[in-house]
Amino acid sequence: MTRDRIQHALNIIYEKVFNLGQADLYPGLVSGPYLQHNPLFPNGLDAIVGYIKQAGRIPCEVKRVAIDGDLAFVHVRYLDWGGKETAGVDIFRFDETGKVVEHWDVLQDEASRTESKSGLPMFGADFSE
Repeated sequence: MTRDRIQHALNIIYEKVFNLGQADLYPGLVSGPYLQHNPLFPNGLDAIVGYIKQAGRIPCEVKRVAIDGDLAFVHVRYLDWGGKETAGVDIFRFDETGKVVEHWDVLQDEASRTESKSGLPMFGADFSE
């Protein structure tokens, strides 16, 4: 497995599956059984693919990606997750062929700089974002 394969899969997930709503591409990026650690979805693909199809698309902006061995960490701004902007970190584990086998996520409502006790934005390295 290479970093390039993982990055390619992530590009498809965020650009095509989420932003364009092409949910039918997701199963081709996954090797089963797909383990899902988000408590809102069961293991397997049916529920997550069904959710994306029902939503139509899940607009988002990828801010940062870190790849370490078979794990990828994606810092992402979901622009309309349940009607609000949401900050998230998705964690994917890949098999040796570069397919997703496991997913975790951490999601929270996005806070503005004025709501943040530190005064720092959730996605920028400075105040320009």
